[in-house]
Amino acid sequence: MKITLSKLMAMPMAELKSRIESIDAAAVRGRALRRQLNGLKKKSGGFTLLELLVVVAILAAIAGTATIMLQDTDRKASAAAHVAMMDELSKGIQTFRVLNQGMYPDNFDSLLGNGTATLTGATPLTGFLSEDLIGDGTAGSGSIEPTTLTAADVAALDSVGIKNARVVDTTQDPNAGTEGSCATGALIQTMLKSKSTDITAQNIFKDATAGNGCGFAASAPLIADGAAYRWRASGNVRVNAAATDRLIAFGVGPDSTLFAPSTIGALSNVPVYRHVQPTEYNRFIVLWNVSTTGGQASFQAIVDGAGDTKDEELGEFDNVRKT
Repeated sequence: MKITLSKLMAMPMAELKSRIESIDAAAVRGRALRRQLNGLKKKSGGFTLLELLVVVAILAAIAGTATIMLQDTDRKASAAAHVAMMDELSKGIQTFRVLNQGMYPDNFDSLLGNGTATLTGATPLTGFLSEDLIGDGTAGSGSIEPTTLTAADVAALDSVGIKNARVVDTTQDPNAGTEGSCATGALIQTMLKSKSTDITAQNIFKDATAGNGCGFAASAPLIADGAAYRWRASGNVRVNAAATDRLIAFGVGPDSTLFAPSTIGALSNVPVYRHVQPTEYNRFIVLWNVSTTGGQASFQAIVDGAGDTKDEELGEFDNVRKT
């Protein structure tokens, strides 16, 4: 709380002396100010105008120090929380496999819109996914880009238990066409902004009837020629993968078996990524490497909803890159 000179001069002498005595000298920067403060504490008579000015300077110095210390506290705390969540997911996925006979969790979010029970012909949810993650939906923009699952991709994922993916049903319309729908990413944003349904960015991939979302009640099977997202080759170095590796991206949503209570090794909390707009997908992304030898997919990395790696989130915490 700021105290002006006029307020100090209007204070009763006893109250002023009490305030001065309550100031912690250790919080004052500068030997001269600390020496003057200690002198004021020992003074038994009244204060001169110069001494009152010294008190104002001391209080201003303390306030400035506190402001610097508290600067960007919320942003740094958020970045630190996201790093912890990425670590938790990474360890959780690997622990899940150890406890489930070498099988990874299944039923992740496909991040695609589709009106059928397969991923054939699915299109990017441009507008609903963060621009940092998907860009404008074309090759070469954003951290991930649309791709086609090959028979080898599907076989590699299937061999380690990844057999299904949640998809947004573009044929469902919770609002009967009045304020957006599940048909496209742009209409999903319109629907979320209107707040006229129970659908939120967190539950968009849940079933429309039972889970207040746009997803299928039964997950779509992964098929050859189906659509998916892959991590851009130019960004592979950031997740310690070779430039020739093929990394398939899925969202870590609440319907994944990673969070199924009846499954051994399941996690109890579904993390949310909060550095995106309220109307954008706010879950973390898991990358699967389908280029490994032996015909099996392997867990590669967790990135956030904007396509940033753990190191990049740490950069936000250390204030060496912007949020």
